[in-house]
Amino acid sequence: MTDPTTDPTATAAAGQSRDAGRMQRRCSATKADGSQCGGVPFRAHPTCWFHTPETAPDRAAGRRLGGSARSNRARAARELARAAMTPAEISGLLSLTLTRVIAGQTEPGVGNAAANIARAIIAVVEANAVEERLSLLEAAAKRHEPSGLRRIS
Repeated sequence: MTDPTTDPTATAAAGQSRDAGRMQRRCSATKADGSQCGGVPFRAHPTCWFHTPETAPDRAAGRRLGGSARSNRARAARELARAAMTPAEISGLLSLTLTRVIAGQTEPGVGNAAANIARAIIAVVEANAVEERLSLLEAAAKRHEPSGLRRIS
């Protein structure tokens, strides 16, 4: 008697592959071109994630997003968050730029542009700080306002 675990002809004769115990199940759906999908079944379903009816809302949501995380707007927002500088960092950068301009390592126009941009950034930071303080003061005034009086806006 032949041993099917050691004799390859015995396993072939039995209609089994040598790797039958290790073979992974495949999606039972048929692709648009008529071939069988090669995906791995999703959880307890006979089909993969792409062919399982219960995942249709998730697939639709993904299509609606349509790569928005890779858009120029999303990239710019991520870059802005990484590139934000504190006033102290801006001051250090300007000091370094001034030193390089004086040493002749940087063109004066570059130093001038850096100073102008830094001035604009500082103005925006200061305006935001004033706006926040004003909002806090208005909220505090509203809490302490007598109920019988109306404020004129």
